[in-house]
Amino acid sequence: MEQVRSNSGQTLGIIALVLGILTLFIGFIPCIGFVAFVPGIIAIILSIIGLSKANKDNGAIGLNIGALIVSVLGVLVASLWLFFFVGVASMNEDEIEGFVEEVIEEVIEESVHNQDLQEALEELEQQLEEINIDSIANEVDSLEMKIKVEIETNKK
Repeated sequence: MEQVRSNSGQTLGIIALVLGILTLFIGFIPCIGFVAFVPGIIAIILSIIGLSKANKDNGAIGLNIGALIVSVLGVLVASLWLFFFVGVASMNEDEIEGFVEEVIEEVIEESVHNQDLQEALEELEQQLEEINIDSIANEVDSLEMKIKVEIETNKK
């Protein structure tokens, strides 16, 4: 005898999946990712209700499980932003300055040890020296021309 599957819980699963995807998407946006908590929690609740309805009425549970997984991932990403903001908000000005200085020092240290950056810097310095030499030569030439014109005008 074949078991009959019902569509019980599928509508809730679809709604929860859409909200879960929205939660995951919003969760990755910097500075506003923590807002994803609201649709995420709603999606988790809807997917759990849909899962329980599907189990009770012998419906398909795959969509609800997928929605639950995506929603939980979105809420986790949103919670990372929340922990970040709470951590930064709890820091005082000296700690923030120290943190920024450490990051800058690490970047500088990494760039000093990077051979490609050193070569690019040396090449840039050579180009700047050539530009300075060329601009000085052009200035000298223009001054010579002005002096010659002055001499010519004074002779007349």
